[in-house]
Amino acid sequence: MDNCFCLTTFCTKVRRFAKQNAVMLIAFMAALITTLFVPIDRKYLAYFDYKTLTCLFCVLAVVCAFKNINFFYMLARKVVQLFGNARNSVLGLVYITFIGSMLIANDMALLTFLPLGYFVLTATHKENYMAFTFIMQNIAANLGGMLTPFGNPQNLYLYTKFSIPNGEFVAIMAPPFLFSVALISLCCFLFVRPEPLQLDGEKMRVNGPKAVL
Repeated sequence: MDNCFCLTTFCTKVRRFAKQNAVMLIAFMAALITTLFVPIDRKYLAYFDYKTLTCLFCVLAVVCAFKNINFFYMLARKVVQLFGNARNSVLGLVYITFIGSMLIANDMALLTFLPLGYFVLTATHKENYMAFTFIMQNIAANLGGMLTPFGNPQNLYLYTKFSIPNGEFVAIMAPPFLFSVALISLCCFLFVRPEPLQLDGEKMRVNGPKAVL
């Protein structure tokens, strides 16, 4: 009986772990499958981009630290107080991602500002706009990064390869960038209603410093 109970508990924990880490497990299985076509050898050690992995780890560590000190909740409160309704808040989150992608590259902008969007929408019970906001932030990060030479890796390659001056590069990319901003803004106006926002004080307390401790 005890063995059956332990086995059931173990299976429950495995299922819970698999459900919570589905993307990681799928990526791990895909990596295992590729080893059937490229056998494992010493060259595998050279496949890892350790600099990029280290940078991403540091960014994620900083984001987690910000979460633990409730930095995103303080920002969420400021966003709600500043913009007042759902439409303006979503636009603000999208524009912040736009600007961030120009300065810190598109992937870093997403790692930084997606958690902020999550906290704003969950703290105001507007989860119905979560998927739309994340999609708009992803689009904004990729399209916003095209304006500057260091906004994404492709731009950096073209900028270095052809020695394009900064002003000329921005001038070339400005028309599609402005068109993208207008199009994304129009989508936000069409699909997000100007519903008033109010922070859930109970939710803020549950997810605040006491919960972290």
